[in-house]
Amino acid sequence: MPITLYYSPMSPPARAVILLIKELGLTVELKEVDVRAGATRTEEFLRMNPEHTIPTLDDNGFYLAESRAILTYLIDRYYPGHELYPNIPKEKALINRVLNHDLSVFSLKTLGELSAIYRGLTSEVSEEMKTSVSNALSNLELFLVRNDWIAGENVTVADLSLLPTIASMVHAGLDLSRHPRLLAWYDNCKVLKGYQDDQEIAQQFGTLFRSMVTKGF
Repeated sequence: MPITLYYSPMSPPARAVILLIKELGLTVELKEVDVRAGATRTEEFLRMNPEHTIPTLDDNGFYLAESRAILTYLIDRYYPGHELYPNIPKEKALINRVLNHDLSVFSLKTLGELSAIYRGLTSEVSEEMKTSVSNALSNLELFLVRNDWIAGENVTVADLSLLPTIASMVHAGLDLSRHPRLLAWYDNCKVLKGYQDDQEIAQQFGTLFRSMVTKGF
């Protein structure tokens, strides 16, 4: 049976997994989930993922949630030692460091901070929101002081995890020129097989976001 990924098209974490699928050439069945309609809260879905989040992976009865766990699992399971997540302790540690930073800091201070907009709680991007995003980007640039990619000299799952979030903000109106290292990194990401497809989704995200904003970016 094929691997199945339950996803929502505009979800940055789901898009990160799709970027990996395209890089590896994995055969995966994509099943779109309508979160707003409650599709992640059905009895069937909750059996796979009690936390009712996307993306969720079904690998022939092995269920796994959380995009960063899915990214590393797919490589360890099907392409162990692949350069996107090499089986070299120090290199893997640097990648895991970025993935943890993305989950615990970067995502929260960027799209997490802006979530009030797309949840309809406000239509204004506040100064506090902009400061949070700017600080998060400045901190992320520190990972690019000595290398061209986020976790070293080669593209890894760390880059795949971050790209959809940053692309979404760029198309929502973020000016990356204030962060030159990240701007150069963003340009480097054009080599990814799924880059253009993700850009198209990011444009849709940006259009939706801007339609909900009366003041801000």
